[in-house]
Amino acid sequence: MKVPSRMLESRYFSSLFVYLSTLMAVVVLAVSFILYLQFVKIEQRKIYTFSEESLSQISSAADSVLENAKMAIAQILLDKDMSKIFYPAATDPVDMKNITDRLNLIASMPFLHSVYLYNGKLDVYYISNYGLQKKSNVDDQEIVDIIKGFKPEMNLKPITRTIKRQSNFVGIEYNVYTFIYYEATSSEEGSAIVLNVSDSWMKKVIEGMDKNRNGSIIMMDSQGVMFSSIYKDSMLSALSDQEFVQDILHSKEKSGHFIGKVDGVKSLITFASSDSLDWKFVRYTPYEVVVKDVNTMRTRTLGICLLLIVVGFALSYLSSKRLNRPMAAMLKRVGIQDQALRENSYKLKQDFLRQWMLSDGQVSKPIVIKQLEHFEISLDTHRPIVILLLKIDHFKEFSLQYSFKDRGLLRFGVMNIASEIISGYVPCEAVDLGDDHVVFMMNELKGIDIDKLVQDIQQAIKKHLKMSVTAAVSRPGLDIWDCRQCYADALEASQFRVFYGWGSLIHAEFTAERNCRTFRYPIQQEEQLTDALMSGRMEEVKRLCSVILESTDGYAYKDLQLTVFRLFFAINMVVDTLEKASGYGFSINFGEVFAQLSELERLSDIQNQFLESFQRIEEKLGERKNTRYDELMRRIRGIIELQYMNDDLSIDSIADILNMSSVYLGRLIKKYTSKTINDYIIEVRIEKSMDLLASSNKTITEISKDTGFASMSYFGRVFKKIQGITPNEYRQKMRETSQTNGNES
Repeated sequence: MKVPSRMLESRYFSSLFVYLSTLMAVVVLAVSFILYLQFVKIEQRKIYTFSEESLSQISSAADSVLENAKMAIAQILLDKDMSKIFYPAATDPVDMKNITDRLNLIASMPFLHSVYLYNGKLDVYYISNYGLQKKSNVDDQEIVDIIKGFKPEMNLKPITRTIKRQSNFVGIEYNVYTFIYYEATSSEEGSAIVLNVSDSWMKKVIEGMDKNRNGSIIMMDSQGVMFSSIYKDSMLSALSDQEFVQDILHSKEKSGHFIGKVDGVKSLITFASSDSLDWKFVRYTPYEVVVKDVNTMRTRTLGICLLLIVVGFALSYLSSKRLNRPMAAMLKRVGIQDQALRENSYKLKQDFLRQWMLSDGQVSKPIVIKQLEHFEISLDTHRPIVILLLKIDHFKEFSLQYSFKDRGLLRFGVMNIASEIISGYVPCEAVDLGDDHVVFMMNELKGIDIDKLVQDIQQAIKKHLKMSVTAAVSRPGLDIWDCRQCYADALEASQFRVFYGWGSLIHAEFTAERNCRTFRYPIQQEEQLTDALMSGRMEEVKRLCSVILESTDGYAYKDLQLTVFRLFFAINMVVDTLEKASGYGFSINFGEVFAQLSELERLSDIQNQFLESFQRIEEKLGERKNTRYDELMRRIRGIIELQYMNDDLSIDSIADILNMSSVYLGRLIKKYTSKTINDYIIEVRIEKSMDLLASSNKTITEISKDTGFASMSYFGRVFKKIQGITPNEYRQKMRETSQTNGNES
């Protein structure tokens, strides 16, 4: 009986040995082949990445050529001496000397080959370093033909061409990119500025950016005509018949890479585009250069693989010998572990508690009692119940910092820390409700300082998990069946974190009192805020905004929400009115701002968000200074300051002085300031009357007459409406203040 047993054992060993050996060999070879492919891809990716970065820099450098050309043209146009060459029939010699010096200075810019100025009226060219020349004497006759047939769409579009010049009877050719700015002064004549950008300068810039010289770089236009190349001498060669060029020209992407053939050679091709110049930049590297190092690595890897296979056969032999033993003990242990995992009811327990907490009474009491017994929940169902809710602070940053899985693990850590502390006093059950909070069900704590208990929990969480949590404690429920109402109570109380701040402890019994208070929205402050915003008084806007928001402290959370919404809507309407009235955009995405406001967790953060928006509005308003409107308001203020004492001063008289229509002037002022001319007149008159009341002994009648009011009674009504007191009361107040200051000194 022993021989057959040994034969069976030997057969099992042989099969296991062959299986492990084959598996090991296949794995080693497969891994080696996969690594080889990965190395090739990595090398390709490196070249693609380098090429894309290099071409992106080159494309930016090419775009800067156009910007530099525009700056040079603007410099010429803004130069009062140089601009004289375009329009008059003749140019003064002294001016010509100044023009020569300045034109040569511009032409000395490193990226420029030469600069031409063309006077269509005289039909002459002024060429840097050559001076004034008639059209027939210009060496560069190609530019003469181009300007003759110039079309508006060619303005500031690069023209690739070659300038031929004679030097000591030797012909010299310069490759340039010509930018022409042409202005037509009549149907038959015009003037032009011609900038010739040096191709050699462009090549030097590209060579400086191209640190890896493997491969070549070519530049071509949208028709597939190569007008320049690096490491390859060529100019204005048509490449559109090559397949890789067609792929680039028909690509909808501005940049990309692929494998193709260049002059019949398999290559890695990367391209980028310049929208402003309508150029294509192409870099290609022969494929054999890419895989050269990888092939060397492949040879070494194959040698290592053979060695690993030999070692693997030895290990397979030893492993097979050890595994050729009965597996019953191991299977038994696996079965026990599987059974233990099946009996682990933590997840089921959490699901039940979560469903019960959020069920709105849909789960019947018999089922709940059965589940409580099944999961061995030790809460006393007949004693009062309390819910402690822990809400994670900085939740937006918390969500960005941690993955969904990590957030769940951290909530689990919070539950463990809090449960361990609470269990030292009363039984409790923790429930993970997802998102930003967890809750703890526990029987009412009698004779225990719950504030101290919660503070210990918060400190332990901060110490071990480096997290801040806000705690909300519900009002006690009669028994465990009130847990859902207690949870709603604690959840509502947690919203008051916006007033109390991060890491606070909030009792629902206190917040419930705040919910019963009647809040009156400060509509008067809102009107003052919108008026100040329309007038650009941003410091007053910021102050009023803080006053309005802080007025909600002591009231319900919903009152703060309503206040934030109304305030946001009012500001949005004012900004929209300003934008429509002035045609000037403030570039504020109010949808994004509102979304950010809804995510903020503290009142101070909400205030800062509004203040940040006001700061942006203030910056934009500052950019509108020194406009025609500002000048108009300055003149109106000046007229009122000079003529406020005339009782016939009105919008009609001011409009006559400004030579404007009174109706148009009134609409214009109202449009931009929400005030009238009469409002400004009254403001100045009241200011002047206050000065006279405080500093003179004139009667009220004399002061009203001196400040342009039609009658003393009208003056008194207006003064009290603006200052809140009568002129006599104001004078008495100022004298008492002056007397008090004198006694103190």
